[in-house]
Amino acid sequence: MRYLKNSLISTWGFLKGTSAYFRDVLLMHGFMLFIFMPLLSSLTRVILNLGGIKYLSFDNLGTILQNHPFVLLALSCVLLLIVLASFFEFTFLLLSVYFITKKQPITLPALIRGTLLQLKKVRFVTFLFFLCYFFLVLPLSGLPFHSDLLAKVKIPAFILDFIFANRVAIVTSFVIAELLILYLAVRLIFAFPELILRDNNFRESLRRSWQLTKKRFLKILGQFLFIGGATLLISLTGYLLVYTGQVIVETYLPQFAYLSAVIALTLLQFFLLLNLVLSTIGIFYIIINQMNDKGMLPEIPQWFQQKPQQATHWTPVKVWAFSIFTGLFGIGVAAYNANYLSNVPLKAPVTISHRGVNNGNQVQNSLEALTATAKEKPTYVEMDIQETKDQQFVVMHDFNLKKLAGVNKRPNQMTLKALTQLTIRENGKTAKIPSFDAYLAKAKSLNQKLLIEIKTTPQDSPDLVDRFVKRYQEAILHEGHILHTLTYQTATELKQKQPAFYVGYIIPFNIVGPPKAPVDFFTMEYSTLNRNFINAAHQDGKKVFAWTLNDEESITRHFFYGADGIITDDLTLLNETIKTDLDAPTYSDKLLNFTIGFG
Repeated sequence: MRYLKNSLISTWGFLKGTSAYFRDVLLMHGFMLFIFMPLLSSLTRVILNLGGIKYLSFDNLGTILQNHPFVLLALSCVLLLIVLASFFEFTFLLLSVYFITKKQPITLPALIRGTLLQLKKVRFVTFLFFLCYFFLVLPLSGLPFHSDLLAKVKIPAFILDFIFANRVAIVTSFVIAELLILYLAVRLIFAFPELILRDNNFRESLRRSWQLTKKRFLKILGQFLFIGGATLLISLTGYLLVYTGQVIVETYLPQFAYLSAVIALTLLQFFLLLNLVLSTIGIFYIIINQMNDKGMLPEIPQWFQQKPQQATHWTPVKVWAFSIFTGLFGIGVAAYNANYLSNVPLKAPVTISHRGVNNGNQVQNSLEALTATAKEKPTYVEMDIQETKDQQFVVMHDFNLKKLAGVNKRPNQMTLKALTQLTIRENGKTAKIPSFDAYLAKAKSLNQKLLIEIKTTPQDSPDLVDRFVKRYQEAILHEGHILHTLTYQTATELKQKQPAFYVGYIIPFNIVGPPKAPVDFFTMEYSTLNRNFINAAHQDGKKVFAWTLNDEESITRHFFYGADGIITDDLTLLNETIKTDLDAPTYSDKLLNFTIGFG
């Protein structure tokens, strides 16, 4: 009972002091979002361009390591900058909360100077620990901490889908690893605060953090749960009240719906801002609060020199400057909100059935699945092909046949004839593995366009693309099929050898935005895809397909981002969601879309 009471008191103290954190959190986010990160992205692109490298992904890392030492060195320096910036961000916000807790006002220049002074404490071992902790442990631990630099550090959804779709042993190992990461995140949470707020060396800081959290693990974790839960509750309550209010006005006072929507959108922006501040500062508040409770919070550091506080006088010039700034800011926000509510360009994305299935209706990549799914009239049916031992093409996604066919071999270890005699099982159904020719013929009879993924392996024949183009270009162009691949070289070769092909490059992670590639579109795994990537691709004349979206919220969000195509395992849900979103959206619908698609 006492623990619950103390947790509630601590959470209330955190929420009550929110206004004190606004300046420093917003300044840091503004710097990271609008200055540092764009500069970093531009620098990375310049490095790649100077090295003659057109993209950065998993399939060319080996080439960079072996053949481009200067590019590797430059990219390593960029990584060093990211880590140092993360260290700066963490230190700046920690010191901000520290001085607020000490009830000691500090000017922004003094706070920045104090933060920069801490950089001298960075050593090689500190750098390695910081790299591990803040780019692996903290983002994957689930502890609430919003950082623009760490926002992309996450486990992609397709990897999670693979983990939870496989054996119990894999799922169990994953859960144990997540719990271990969470445990380490809490036990080492005071290491850097000890390093920054005291003059302890790194080893001593680690030891003290382990000691401080020895009997306080559950208490610290509980504070995270309480503060994270309170932040979520406040945000959701605010969104719900604003949205409900707008629905009521539209229902009973429709003549005021537009004016009400402008006000409601402004309130939504405030709650989004509040959520940003609370989710960013929570971890620092818990650290300082716990250290203060244990009497471990050090006195004001020597580098901070208190200056006499001078009374602020509002001269006529200051009053006019403040009024002009406030007026212009208000006009800008109102103009944006009015424009957004008056004109939200929404266009229906192309619908794409992933591996030819619709909500588990048949076995993936089978003729039966193609026949059943074509009745839902998707724009494209996405399917996968691989080269066989006798240099033919078979329709198969997996690089090993064991899961679907019970045969522990790769498709390229068997002939096409042998492969097409195998029975595959999935979703309680059975089917034969089809050849690519049979799949093309069935698609033609159904008048169904295909999105053909060419899956490559190191064992493929060197002339794979040449033979594919020569054999299938006429059918592909005549039927309006399109192609994409996870291998950059294959994508560029397809486009070079047959410029009329509509070719896409599949990107599993959004690292530095869309690459400069001679393709027509990108297929991006949805968990790191955002509005900025799509806008940048559109500016470069490329379209973007999002893969694989299987729930209404994800579909709506990427629809709102402006994705040109959506790949899904549930085509029926996708069609229903698109129809709903395009059906004369009300102002309340636009408010909901804004909240879902923010960022």
